[in-house]
Amino acid sequence: MAPPKDIPGQALSEDRMIRINPEVDARLNAFMAGNSKATEYYTKLVKENPSHAVRTIMLPKMFRYEAEQRMAARMAPQAREWFEQQGPEVRQRIVDRLEKVNPFYRETASVRIIAQEKARLDFKPKEAIGQGISIG
Repeated sequence: MAPPKDIPGQALSEDRMIRINPEVDARLNAFMAGNSKATEYYTKLVKENPSHAVRTIMLPKMFRYEAEQRMAARMAPQAREWFEQQGPEVRQRIVDRLEKVNPFYRETASVRIIAQEKARLDFKPKEAIGQGISIG
């Protein structure tokens, strides 16, 4: 099944749209069989009111995005403070990664990327003087 051509900004390739993981597909088939009323409802919704079907699919995604935004807003001051304390090399690495992120998600991504960079630096093995030498 080819993806619809009338969706503006469509970024998914046809390959990605039809790729099916057999294990997940089998689990989904069992889930749908066990939830036949919901399956019938959504099938009818897609056929009879596709624009509402799209909105129904997008609504939980919007709620998840808003929750991530709220969490990022709470964490942003600490992330910004840590970022400002870093050297130019670390800051540039973060900025480079952020440039690749869709501007719509950049605020949330900045907090996540800063946390990843901090974890990377915190867990980086430190060089110790005399490491590996036995004194005895």
